[in-house]
Amino acid sequence: MASRMRTTESRFSTMRQWLAAAIVVASVGGVVALQRRAVEPTPTIVDARSAVPLLQPAALASTWFCPGVPGNDESISGRFVISNAGETPVGGTITRFVIDGAATRQRFAVQPRSTIEVDALAGRESPFVSAIVETQGAAVSVEQRIFHRAGDAVTLCASSPSAEWYLADGFTGEGSIENVVVSNPALDSAILDITFVTASGERSPQSLKGVVIPPESVRVFDMAALDAQNEATLAVSVQATVGRVVVGRSQHYLGRGRLGYGMSLGASATSTRWYFADSLKSATAAEEYVVYNPHRDDQQITMIIAPDGAEALEPVVITAPAKRVTKFAPSGLTALPEGRYSVIASVAEPGDGVVIERVLTSQQGKSTATVVVLGAPTAASRWTAPSGAAVNVDDSLRIFNPGANPATLAVTYLGPAGEVAVIGYESVSLAPGASTSVALSDVTQAVTVTVVSSEPVVVARRVSRGVKQPLLGAAPLVAAVKSDAAAAQS
Repeated sequence: MASRMRTTESRFSTMRQWLAAAIVVASVGGVVALQRRAVEPTPTIVDARSAVPLLQPAALASTWFCPGVPGNDESISGRFVISNAGETPVGGTITRFVIDGAATRQRFAVQPRSTIEVDALAGRESPFVSAIVETQGAAVSVEQRIFHRAGDAVTLCASSPSAEWYLADGFTGEGSIENVVVSNPALDSAILDITFVTASGERSPQSLKGVVIPPESVRVFDMAALDAQNEATLAVSVQATVGRVVVGRSQHYLGRGRLGYGMSLGASATSTRWYFADSLKSATAAEEYVVYNPHRDDQQITMIIAPDGAEALEPVVITAPAKRVTKFAPSGLTALPEGRYSVIASVAEPGDGVVIERVLTSQQGKSTATVVVLGAPTAASRWTAPSGAAVNVDDSLRIFNPGANPATLAVTYLGPAGEVAVIGYESVSLAPGASTSVALSDVTQAVTVTVVSSEPVVVARRVSRGVKQPLLGAAPLVAAVKSDAAAAQS
């Protein structure tokens, strides 16, 4: 345990140097202000424009929008993972949508302090099957898992549809397949404008303007078929002029340096801040941050890089040109030692915000796997992984404290009697600017894992890509916030 944790005293020193560096940058270029080092308190109510899903544990109902599972390949399957951490049984409905055909509904029930897995396809045949998972009486957390021959993928389900969606990193190199999956869960048609950005600039084909998505249906956009073939840079923006939709990205990497499969939920807004708790510099890994600026003005972004057990680097300022994609590889910084590190990316004020995804391609022997993860736009005091995290590795979870105050946190898993503290992680102190790794054992296999902290933190997780895949994947967790009703009572 002691070997995993950095001492509070040494990490306080790191944070002081971090803040000092921020002062220097602010005085020179006006890019970073000292007060922005402190993380804002966790919001007391749900932000309707949150770029990522949010869980309301105290809510009396919940609705989750799962982006989709391939449904026309017998070698690929999927499941919806539904976790009930409450003290009462929860009943609900799963409504599935396909490209052509009527929506179908299935009832389900989850016992208290339990997690169930439901077949995502339930016999439906369609290039993709998406779903709404709804409950009454109590809130649940939901995510989807795809079992793919090129590697399994865990994906959060959205907590609400949105009129805007962004995908920063796309890839069609050497025949790689990128499908943008758009679901319309409403009873009325949605109308979309879709644009994409390659290395040569933004494109707005006439065929992607005024696209109609019928009620309760799915539509798939093959990016290579839309004149975006063999592109290593490919960002996508989906704007609904009528209605609200849910957007995911199904990505099968087949070459040009990338291999494997991934399914990601898009960002439902841009943000002026992005956090990453699980970055890596290694001789066996290639990592880069992909920044998509869909707005009309250039954005200045300050990257704060905090290596584990070492002094924070001088802040790096990069420019994200309007309507373009910018890539930044911290591994090219000679001052950055090999190993784990955490990142805060902040847009200079005033700024419209950007979307940032982290791309990691790892090698182990003859195996190669590419993982793309959207950053966290906010820190939170509670994070939940409905289907858990990889076990028996040193870094099942990575936790980063980006704030100015020490954090005391606990890691728990959902057992038959409720949340159970993970041995060795009942009460962990994490100094400002510090990160730590959490190793989970078999006892937490395939169960909901939660991190609760006295101060807002950022949590990342490793996930299994399948029993035959030696390299692990990664997936976001869902941040928990107070519901409107709970906020009114507090």
